[in-house]
Amino acid sequence: MGDADEQVDDRTRGRPLTATEAARRAAEQLSQLITRELESIVGIRSEDGTFTVVIEVVEDPHVPSSADVMAEYEVQLDAGGELTSYRRRSRYVRGRTEEG
Repeated sequence: MGDADEQVDDRTRGRPLTATEAARRAAEQLSQLITRELESIVGIRSEDGTFTVVIEVVEDPHVPSSADVMAEYEVQLDAGGELTSYRRRSRYVRGRTEEG
């Protein structure tokens, strides 16, 4: 672990994880498990000290990028910010909107 990581751990030790910290940790840990490009955080929910983070991922890049196949991954973190599970929720073409 690097010095910067140790400093962050020292600052957060003993206090609850913030939503921003949870989102960053979810993205870091998911990127270690999948080989796809993470695009953005599209949702986060906290419940009983744990977090569910939804991350948009480029599943299949195309030219032009408007034809990229995207996916949403749901990442579960425990109260300490460690990944406990993840799953791919959906796949879609970039730019398509949900219809009601």
